[in-house]
Amino acid sequence: TVIAQHPDVQESVVIASDDAQENQRLIAYVVTDKQDVTTQLLSYLQQKLPNYMLPSAFIVLDALPLTPNGKVDKRALLN
Repeated sequence: TVIAQHPDVQESVVIASDDAQENQRLIAYVVTDKQDVTTQLLSYLQQKLPNYMLPSAFIVLDALPLTPNGKVDKRALLN
């Protein structure tokens, strides 16, 4: 929700994913027209969230993949 409040972000979704060592990490998928927005987003989020809630990776997309029902297709994001 905090990512979506950033003025350069059109849409976003954050997913908890397991890495190779079975550690949970947050990955933020962001739809924006701006280039190199990830450093701005990280500093913006550091002011508003505790460290454990900060995404470890940002992935910029043209659009979020949707299911036929119109919901975000989280399986497509993780592949």
